[in-house]
Amino acid sequence: MRPLTLQQIAAYTGGKAIGEGIATNVQIDSREAVAGSLFVALPGTKVDGHQFVGEVLAKGGFALVKEEHPEEPGVVQVEDPLFALQELARKYLADHPVPVVAITGSNGKTSTKDMITQVLQTKYSVHATAGNFNNEIGVPLTVLGLEDHHELLVVEMGMRGLGEIRRLTEICPPDYGVITNIGPVHLELLGGMGNIAQAKGELLEAMDSSGVAILNGDDPSVRGQARSFKGRIVYYGLDVANDVVGRRINLDVEGRPTFMIRHGQEDVQVRLGVPGVHNVWNASAALAVGLQLGIDMADGADALTKLAASAMRLEVQRSPYGVIVVNDSYNASPASMEGALDTLGHMYCSGKRVAILGDMLELGDVAKEAHIEVGRHAGLCAKEVVFIGQYASLMQEGAGRGQVYATVDDFLASNTLELESGDLVLVKASRGLQFERIAQRLLKGGDES
Repeated sequence: MRPLTLQQIAAYTGGKAIGEGIATNVQIDSREAVAGSLFVALPGTKVDGHQFVGEVLAKGGFALVKEEHPEEPGVVQVEDPLFALQELARKYLADHPVPVVAITGSNGKTSTKDMITQVLQTKYSVHATAGNFNNEIGVPLTVLGLEDHHELLVVEMGMRGLGEIRRLTEICPPDYGVITNIGPVHLELLGGMGNIAQAKGELLEAMDSSGVAILNGDDPSVRGQARSFKGRIVYYGLDVANDVVGRRINLDVEGRPTFMIRHGQEDVQVRLGVPGVHNVWNASAALAVGLQLGIDMADGADALTKLAASAMRLEVQRSPYGVIVVNDSYNASPASMEGALDTLGHMYCSGKRVAILGDMLELGDVAKEAHIEVGRHAGLCAKEVVFIGQYASLMQEGAGRGQVYATVDDFLASNTLELESGDLVLVKASRGLQFERIAQRLLKGGDES
């Protein structure tokens, strides 16, 4: 962050500065605060950030606090610290503008964001969302991380309800908008696919005729969102009707795709450094963004070979006993389950293919149908299937076979899965099921401990 005085922070947030000082970074965790940090005192699930203001001030930091917090040197009093954080970011970006690339979608946001950043860094100094810090807190913190040398901002925008992406685009107005796909996620909160499409479409609504939309042209729902868009549209995907087309896909022994990418009359080979068939779409999106910003496809393709996989997102590892484990326990949705199973089915395997799958959460009324379909797909892609969780029997119904367990603990205690060198095992479920424990057991080849 560029240095800001307490008076500037007060002006940006509509607050009242007590004392003087210069803030050089923003923190929401008091333990991360150092001298010069601006600590935003947010309420948490267990504690209120205002309890730690004194500790931050003692370190030489400052704090954004509620108006009723006692006046003491180093604080800026505001009506609502979260809203103040958002306004601080909005006005900071308005005063120090850079082109913004914003990414949303039901699946693949973080991977696509990482790939876009990797491609753009071949030519520009890029600041991007860390991890999946993509919500009403994470986006303003990302914006405030901009410094003088940054030329582009790449921001992931997530949502759990209508209006949330709209608010994020108010804080961080996009010049380039990427929608990866529209699928059934957070249905318990959103109520239906129409609302999901509407929520994702808020990204395009935020852009005028000068904006550029980079859209997954293989997804009919995404194409539907483009009908009212006034700016320029670039479609990517596997269908030849797209502007940027991925084709001739092959996977190596670790599931990493090699494919050709075509734009106009130009063909470039891409060798991804991360596994997963679905990453062909994500890489195509990244290269499409790069083209809009003057980056040669060959340079972008070369950059993608150097990108490492995020933890628990299709990590491919080999146990001491020769079992290959594909750990995708970070999260799960119908689309990401299908993509991971397709990867399992296409990866080289000298033994048997095994899928250990768990519940997909927050699917609302489509949960039954979605889990039956995932089970059916698993039955086609794997020789052995194991299903865990409250929807395990539905997945078993779809597959027509398979072992069923109520919990991860039950599965780990059973010791019924017999694996040999050369076997290939996919481990995937929603984050709440803690399937990383299964991956750890498989990689050790013995007890969790």
